[in-house]
Amino acid sequence: MKREEVEEVWSIDRSEVIEGVYYHEDGRLVLRPEHHDVKGWPPEEVEETETWLLDCFDNGGTFHGAFEHGKLVGIAVSESRFIGLSRDQLQLTFLHVDRSYRGSGLGRRLFHEAAARARELGARRLYLSSTPSENTVDFYLHLGCRVTDEVDPALFEREPEDIHLEFDIPGGGR
Repeated sequence: MKREEVEEVWSIDRSEVIEGVYYHEDGRLVLRPEHHDVKGWPPEEVEETETWLLDCFDNGGTFHGAFEHGKLVGIAVSESRFIGLSRDQLQLTFLHVDRSYRGSGLGRRLFHEAAARARELGARRLYLSSTPSENTVDFYLHLGCRVTDEVDPALFEREPEDIHLEFDIPGGGR
């Protein structure tokens, strides 16, 4: 993606009805019924997130965008800074697919493109701080992610309700 395309993120329809939320308790995931009707991007998050995305872009982050008829319909963003005790992880920080493209395999494709690029950069694992909604966590678990034993303290402090996951990248490592 080009830098000027980053602001197109807000055209992605991220609305969904959530019926379950995961919690990490006593070393395991617990799914609780909760109803949330997510209408779109919270206005209070847009400016902060766009600033963060542009900073990530300017500092060498990897952006994989999927376009249909010139419209951004999916995006995966990975940081360029290695994290983890062994400094062998890159964070997949942002993955969104337009509502009308969910279930099409687009999210899976974007995830694997991000993992392949992380492998090229020498990463052994992807680190994810996932929204705890049932659909999102189940998506990552079905891709082979697991709850991490090595929680990044700074990311946990910023997003303590998220489910912190990791993904072993096939053939990854420096």
